[in-house]
Amino acid sequence: MAQKKLSAMTITQVAVALAVLTTVIAMVASGSIVVSGGRSFEEGVHSVALGFMLAAYVFLILVIMVFKKTPPEPLCVVDQDGFLSVSPCDREGFIVLDQVSIRCAFQNIERQRLPAVRIVVARLLTIPDDFLDSLSFLPNLTLLDVQGATVSKDFWNRLEDLPSISHVLATNAISKELLRDVSISLPEIKFWLGQERKLVIGSKAAMNPTGSCYNES
Repeated sequence: MAQKKLSAMTITQVAVALAVLTTVIAMVASGSIVVSGGRSFEEGVHSVALGFMLAAYVFLILVIMVFKKTPPEPLCVVDQDGFLSVSPCDREGFIVLDQVSIRCAFQNIERQRLPAVRIVVARLLTIPDDFLDSLSFLPNLTLLDVQGATVSKDFWNRLEDLPSISHVLATNAISKELLRDVSISLPEIKFWLGQERKLVIGSKAAMNPTGSCYNES
């Protein structure tokens, strides 16, 4: 049976626990020197404890360096005659929802995959009130497609809760009056309106997009 790989979070937790444990042991060993009056045995134990503590902190620093999160490459979004070409993005980077899956959209997704999701498509659906709370589990969500969906006013007002969102396809999902108010408060978001657009998702090399490129940076 294949062994389950330890996640970055698990390894970091182990490293932190070792650092805390060895620090406590070193402190106890230091206290024992004072109590014993500085006997050689206690001093030896203290030296060994300090060595383990140093090794634990070096291990913690290495783990932090290895698993340091790097920001994903910005998405390039290009308008091409009714199509939006979005790249780079692979099959792990987008989710298409229906009316059933939208209510438990991300509960069955492995925690490790959540940062990889950059695009969520929820077209022609009735968006539940807690949907934005679900989207908050996607730290790198950049593009949201809710064309033709029924969306509450509160949802639009809370878009600022999604720190990485920069593109929203909102044709027939938001009124012009509400859009004006939301655009003022969220100028960093590009709202795509007018004609309904289809998404073309893939790598930059495969798509060879032309025209202006919008990205989240």
